Amino acid sequence: MFRKRSFILLIVLAGIISIGAASVSAADYSFTGDILSGTQYDLYTVDLIAGENVVATLVCNEIAPGDRPLDPVLSAYFPGVDASDTINANAYNDDGFGLDDDPNGVDCNAFDSSRLQFTAPVTGAYTFRAEGFGSATGPYSLVIRTGVGFSDGRINPQDDAPIVLYCDGSATVFYSVTGVPLGTVENGGSATFGSATVGPTADGRMYVNAAFSDGKSYLFVWSGCAHGSFEAYNVNGGVPTLYSSGSY
Repeated sequence: MFRKRSFILLIVLAGIISIGAASVSAADYSFTGDILSGTQYDLYTVDLIAGENVVATLVCNEIAPGDRPLDPVLSAYFPGVDASDTINANAYNDDGFGLDDDPNGVDCNAFDSSRLQFTAPVTGAYTFRAEGFGSATGPYSLVIRTGVGFSDGRINPQDDAPIVLYCDGSATVFYSVTGVPLGTVENGGSATFGSATVGPTADGRMYVNAAFSDGKSYLFVWSGCAHGSFEAYNVNGGVPTLYSSGSY
């Protein structure tokens, strides 16, 4: 009998390069597949550079409106690790990317999609294993994003920014200051990430307002993605004071 697991296991090695300590260009890898039996698993290999941050999501796809039967399980294996058994996985996740976990997550009927996040400890070929939990079957999409979470390329370079923004095409990707992915918002869209609110301005730009614990807040206004200009304000008692501006 299978026992359902819902956790993330990360192997943390000494000497991992911290966020902001390296310059690595971002890349996205997208794959689709279909798990046809409970014993099937699909392997995908991506070359990574030491210090590169990785966010990978395995999402169940619809076979009919509202029907996403696959209960995805995603695991990752560092260079040289045997991917034939999940017991060897360096990173593993089941049910970590549903709507209860992330506003951009995907629910799979009664379960959730999966997400992994780790920093590559060494340069080499990393293997990602996509499968269903137990006897679950169905189609899926796997997206592996690399190079994210570094200070390089962020569009709000202020040292005191409580939230970090990156452009990805016409969308803005949001991270916590510790590199945790929060979500993605298209130009003109709205979202809430903890104490931070995101939305469009009256003149067609975008803003994010994030509260500090002392009652002040950080207001960042930008032209939207993929490029443009920005303004950063410190808001005290409802009064915004401009302290940083530039372009990206």
